[in-house]
Amino acid sequence: MRSHLFLFAAIFFSLLNLAFPAYVMAEKDPHGILAKRVGSWKATVNVKVPKAMTFEGEEKIGWALKHNYLMGKGFYDDKLDGKKTEVINLMTYNPLDKQYYIWEFKAAEQVQPVPTVGTWDADKQEMILSADYGKSGTGTGTWKFGEDGSFVWTYEMKDEKGNVFFSVDGKQVKMETNDSPNDKTK
Repeated sequence: MRSHLFLFAAIFFSLLNLAFPAYVMAEKDPHGILAKRVGSWKATVNVKVPKAMTFEGEEKIGWALKHNYLMGKGFYDDKLDGKKTEVINLMTYNPLDKQYYIWEFKAAEQVQPVPTVGTWDADKQEMILSADYGKSGTGTGTWKFGEDGSFVWTYEMKDEKGNVFFSVDGKQVKMETNDSPNDKTK
């Protein structure tokens, strides 16, 4: 009886592994968003709330973890003190719920507590972003590619009462393209 269960489980998981990866691979990035982000970018960021300021930086984005994630590594003078803060972003597409997930990590400061979730709006040709930070509030924003190859975005965070406590927008211009399909982890 035990060997029959083992055999059944082995066959079931073998069939599942054969079927599931094909589905995942077919829809790894159906809108091409991840591929469009690969390359080196010069960025300008405009913080509106809590304190108005503009700063610049650079970000290099490429594939990681066997081409399943996009990893961006950037350096920004976000305190306007001449010192650059290192930022790492990870992004992936989940074909099961048809959403993009983005995590951001700053070397010297906070870690984003939850991923930002994105859904592609084909009619507007933009990604609609959202995040739920629990008692800290919510976040919403957009991503859009310009006809000139630039990349623009907005993001706003509100507390539980709907008051905006953080608002930012930015624009990135591609400096060079790195269309290499090679994985950064190899």
